[in-house]
Amino acid sequence: MKKLNLSINLLQLQGAVRATIKGEDCVVIRLAKSRAKPHQNGKVYLNLEAVTNKNGADDYGNTHFVCEPSTKEERESGAERLPIIGNGNEWSNENTSYQKPAETRTTRQISRAQPQDESEDDQSITW
Repeated sequence: MKKLNLSINLLQLQGAVRATIKGEDCVVIRLAKSRAKPHQNGKVYLNLEAVTNKNGADDYGNTHFVCEPSTKEERESGAERLPIIGNGNEWSNENTSYQKPAETRTTRQISRAQPQDESEDDQSITW
């Protein structure tokens, strides 16, 4: 199964600001200035696009960038593009087999050169 691993800078979203609310650091999205759309069911939705980089992976292995989609009218009018809000890379766990991890415990044998007491034998200690 192929997946995209994405990292998004929330402050790059339209209408997003950093605020302190009741002493806690927060990111607030002002709906009137954002592209987030309140729905009649009470939820708020934000559409995002993950676009493949034209030149392949960048220096950090990112194969995609994330942005808010522009409208058809914005594209046709030549309006300024919205900022890139994140990057991501495609990965897959297809054709991989689980390999048992290498043995991590080691067994050491500690033997005494000369027993201090005749009743004491050489001993093996497992760690």
